[in-house]
Formats: sequence, structure tokens, C-alpha cells
Amino acid sequence: MTHAAALDAALADIRSHPISPGPSGFFTALRHIDLLTNLALRFAGDAHFHLDSAHETGSPWHPVEALTNAAVPLSRAQYHYAQAMVPLATLSKPNPDTSTAARLHNIEHHSALYTHLHAAAQSLDEARTTLRTPTPAPLPSASAPPPVATSEQTASHRAR
Repeated sequence: MTHAAALDAALADIRSHPISPGPSGFFTALRHIDLLTNLALRFAGDAHFHLDSAHETGSPWHPVEALTNAAVPLSRAQYHYAQAMVPLATLSKPNPDTSTAARLHNIEHHSALYTHLHAAAQSLDEARTTLRTPTPAPLPSASAPPPVATSEQTASHRAR
């Protein structure tokens, strides 16, 4: 499975299991974190493998940059899912208190939850875009500039 296909499969799974406030939402968020952790580990491992094989084969291009650039937004999505755990845990507790203060408190947690879920979704979209954007082949390095003349060379050149 290609990296893009693995990311698409993970995104499809995440989208088919949305997180909602309540007891099941907490475990769904844990599942999403687990899925993204495995994917980020695969990207990091494959990037390391390509770095090793670049030294062995002398090949100038490997998808190391694309994999590492895609791992950054995946990690950011994991962060947002972890941040969403606090409001999810609070909202999953049964609360018989129906006072105005309790309702306002729940609104704050709902707001925090959906802020983090939205940020996680944006990070996942960024990872997909980053992985699908072709990485340009490295340009051949320019020739080294001529060495700077030392004072002895300059003096001997003037004496001629």
C-alpha cells in the first residue's frame, strides 16, 4: 500500500467514525489517536529506510522529505485529539445538574471539543495535501566557487 493510500484509508476510517460528546466519543478519540500514531510511525520508519537506501544506492531522490513533511500535520492532529480528551471526559460523565451554570460549563466544553476536532481535521487535510504534492527532484549542486587567494599567492602574482 502506498503512503497516500494508507493516509486515505486512515482518513476514511476516521471520517466514518465521528467523535461525539458522550462515553463512546472518548474511546473513538483514543482509536483515532492510535490510528494516527501507527501511520506516523510508518511514515517515520519508511523515511529512515529511504535515507539508508539512498546511501547504499547513491540514488539522489527518495520520498524522505514528503514523508517527514506529512508526519508533522499528523502529529498536530494527534495533539488536537489529545486536547479534545479533557472536554470529552467531562461531557461523558452523567450530570444531573441542570442549572444555568452547569449548562454554561457544558457549552464551554462543547466549544473546546469542536475547536480541537476542527483543528485535527484541518491538520489531516494538510497531511494529505503535503503527501500528494510532488516533491521536486533536488537540483544538481553548483560547482564550488574558486578558492580565495592567500596573501602569499597575491604577493607572488604581483611580483611577476
